[in-house]
Amino acid sequence: MVKLPLVTPEICAHYHSGKRYEIHVRLPQVKKENIELKFSKNGFCIKARRDDLVFAACRSLDLPVDPNKVRTKYYDVEWLREIVAPLLKPVKARRIPIR
Repeated sequence: MVKLPLVTPEICAHYHSGKRYEIHVRLPQVKKENIELKFSKNGFCIKARRDDLVFAACRSLDLPVDPNKVRTKYYDVEWLREIVAPLLKPVKARRIPIR
């Protein structure tokens, strides 16, 4: 069995309006059936296989999420996975003026 090289995928995680994280993972030339996603309230791990390599990464999240309500969407054209993870508690932030 040939061991495939491991590569870290491009990941962009941010939260939107203090209610949820929106996470985008770029997985070029990976079919959705070859993607494994695991979530906990404190972070996630993603592993995606294609013929010549394996994308793999784990990320912790600053704010806890509800792993039972995580939704995903796969964009075949861009080889992108979108993950929406609702926060367990909404965040209320105070706006700080920049002077």
